[in-house]
Order: sequence, then C-alpha cells, then structure tokens
Amino acid sequence: MINFPMFFDGENRPFDESQPDFNSTPQSKPIVIPENFKIVVLKMCPEIKDIVSVGYRNNKMYEAMTFNPVYNYLVGVDLYFDEKYGMKKSKKEYGEELNDYFKMTYDGMDFVSFHVQSFIFPPEKTNEDKFFEVFGVTEK
Repeated sequence: MINFPMFFDGENRPFDESQPDFNSTPQSKPIVIPENFKIVVLKMCPEIKDIVSVGYRNNKMYEAMTFNPVYNYLVGVDLYFDEKYGMKKSKKEYGEELNDYFKMTYDGMDFVSFHVQSFIFPPEKTNEDKFFEVFGVTEK
C-alpha cells in the first residue's frame, strides 16, 4: 500500500480538486445571479429558497481557425433550501439542472456553466422557538 501525502488549502482542510476556487484572480469582479434566472430556478425547484453567487472562474481558449480568444465562465453558487422540502438531489444534479435552466432562459449563452459549491439549510428550531410560535403574542 502506498500512502500519498495530503495537500491542504491553507485553512487546514484537505485540498479537493473537485471544488473550484472562485474569485482567486485579482481581476475578478463581483457578480450576482440575474433576477430572471433566479425566478426560473425558484419556480422549477420549489425546495430551493435562494440561489447566491460565490464568484466565477473564466477559462480562455482559442478558436482553431482564427486563434481569437474565447472565454468560458464557471459560476459558483450556494443553494439555500427550504426546511419544508429539503434537498432532493446531489450537487452535480443541481448543477446540471442550473445549466439547462440557464440555457433555456438565456439563449446563445452556452459559454456559461454552473457549479454548486454549497448547500445551506436553515438552522433547526429550538424548543423555545417552537414554544413562542404557539404561545407568543403577535403585534397588531
């Protein structure tokens, strides 16, 4: 058996090559998820409460005939879930669905793809929260 050394990401976590690093370049600009696309995602996946961009990566390629640069973009997102429905698919499956929804919403922008970085769930309610939902006085 051969033991390979583990690589860490600077915060003492093992480096995972399947997790792209977003906004690591100094020329990265802040981005937001377009409102039209967000509406489509929230309608098609009722378990998702919100979708938030965590940044992007670009990849420069060259056209074979003209050698003109062509940029492809990978947008990282965090998905916030509703406690009622919960998560129903894997990160990969949600990423594929986001790619499909984006292509349907923005025709001709096939140079953009999505990577689901994190699933975020609401905190579990405490007994105190549940108690005041039932017995609490509401302001009128």
